[in-house]
Amino acid sequence: MNAREPSNPSGGPIPDARIAEAGVWIARIHGDSRDSAQEAGLRRWLHEDPINARAFELATEVWVDAENLRRVVSWAPQPAPAKAAKTQPWRLTLAAGLTAALVLAFVLFQPGPGVSTDLGEQRALTLEDGTRVFLNTDTQIVVHYDDTLRRVELKSGEALFNVAKNPQRPFVVTAGDREVKALGTSFVVRKDERQIAVTLVEGEVSIRPLAPQAPVYETFTLTPGQRMTFAVGAPPRLDTPPLEASTAWRRGQVVLDDTPLSTAAMEMNRYSATKLVIAEPEIQQVRVSGLFQAGDSVSFANAVAGVHNLRVTQEGDEIILSAQNNN
Repeated sequence: MNAREPSNPSGGPIPDARIAEAGVWIARIHGDSRDSAQEAGLRRWLHEDPINARAFELATEVWVDAENLRRVVSWAPQPAPAKAAKTQPWRLTLAAGLTAALVLAFVLFQPGPGVSTDLGEQRALTLEDGTRVFLNTDTQIVVHYDDTLRRVELKSGEALFNVAKNPQRPFVVTAGDREVKALGTSFVVRKDERQIAVTLVEGEVSIRPLAPQAPVYETFTLTPGQRMTFAVGAPPRLDTPPLEASTAWRRGQVVLDDTPLSTAAMEMNRYSATKLVIAEPEIQQVRVSGLFQAGDSVSFANAVAGVHNLRVTQEGDEIILSAQNNN
């Protein structure tokens, strides 16, 4: 077996997405920002599916030899040349240590019906029917499966669902007062205090109100690329945002396109305990565009300040953006 032809314990190939997820975990746990929350997130991810453990092992092997990842992990020891590395005893020690860590993760962490992520954490899991769920930062779901219905309740946050097809057993996501129904499809549901949004990536979903007295016209069917938003005190709104932007969080990114600074700050604040604060109302409508790293509020503030001639100051857990003439 080699890095180009990875296989899982059952003999089939390891999906590319799992390899990519494992690579992200490798970078996180070997980076300067490693903490107990990331370690706990890794252990949960390893337990969710045996394929994850195999993908992590393979990604670890690649990390040892890959020049580009050695640049990211600056303190990593310089490996021996490729031919010698295959026979070095430390590689066997690494494999043994990794195996022990994986066994520990499987023993200590048992999944339950409720799954959540902390601020700045993301995770992926596979449900019993093969449905893949990707949770964004500060998200909570509860899984309710029975013999006739697969239901997931999104209590808060954002999740991407890649639904396993089973026409005899519908798949439903509830969020607030809305129900999203799909057979086999991929879609994103986001729920916060202000609104609920459903974005269809592929397939087809229908959205209806949970309240039986709600009017029939509030039932909607989406086609790929469409997003339906239900905001408090406003009529439902249909638009077609770029899917790359809607799912950028899966790559640890935030994509903004002519977004008011106040809204951009709220979006960045979803991923970090260090909060962006806009000092004056007159700069809240400054328009922001670009691709930013989720959780890196300092770089975001500096970039925006450079473009719009703003001032950046930090006080405790707050990064304050203000006009240059504000004294």
